[in-house]
Amino acid sequence: MPGAARATVVVPAWGAAATLSRTLDALIDGNGAAIDRIIVVASPGDASAKLAASYPAVTVLRPQRRLTAGAARNLGRKEAGDAKRLIFVDADCRLAPGAAAALLAALEADQGLAAVAPALVRDGGGPLAWTRHALEFKEWGRDGPARPLVFVPSAVLACRPALLDRAGGFPDMWPGEDLVLCHRLVEQGLRLAILRQVVARHRHPTGLGTMLLHQYRLGYSSALARLQTGMKGVTLARVPLLAPLLLPARAVRALLWFTTCGIRGLPAFVLTLPLYLAGLVAWTVGFTRCAFGQARA
Repeated sequence: MPGAARATVVVPAWGAAATLSRTLDALIDGNGAAIDRIIVVASPGDASAKLAASYPAVTVLRPQRRLTAGAARNLGRKEAGDAKRLIFVDADCRLAPGAAAALLAALEADQGLAAVAPALVRDGGGPLAWTRHALEFKEWGRDGPARPLVFVPSAVLACRPALLDRAGGFPDMWPGEDLVLCHRLVEQGLRLAILRQVVARHRHPTGLGTMLLHQYRLGYSSALARLQTGMKGVTLARVPLLAPLLLPARAVRALLWFTTCGIRGLPAFVLTLPLYLAGLVAWTVGFTRCAFGQARA
């Protein structure tokens, strides 16, 4: 469409050789009309860098060391220069055709909008993938709650570079870098949004150990983000003995969410309940360890 907004896309990629080609193909084939440039940030010795370099339309940045996702996104934003719009896309996410254009149109239509994300849906996998998606993205799907948002995940995120810069960019951390960024944006009176009708498909890594380790990291970084910003829930991070209370609280919240799935969600709920509870325990252990560690520091 003549005059329609276009964006530079930044893809942080490390250890992503199994999924990166799907991500890039979806950007180029289904969303190319809305994209000026694609930048992939990958470590020099990583197979992801070689794979990305096989795409003529892709610029590959190879920092000398492995960067956190936050630092990789900041490097990509710096390379984007005077781009008017940015879309961050994780290397395990596949945008539906036309999704980039829809995200950019939403930004153009609402000048008070700092960032907008699509609905995140699970891209294949069995019970473990279902559990991971429910643990991490249950509120960011096509049927999420309708309420003012204080956070949207950065798995796919369209934003205005000027507002990103004003908020100080992403913190040098992973995961949890999007928690901090969104808090900074909302603190400045800006708004966040999800286009529930626009979809990105997220493919989760396999393996129970991988899932539990990631949940532990998510819990740890969730406490760290609260301590850095003072966002809601910071008291639980400042008083370590209260942190374990998050386990029953999150379990009840998850149960309430499962009830909204209706009878179709019941088999998945019964099948994955032990996995889900294990993930909640790992998250709570991470949060609690961070709280105790910061209290001793």
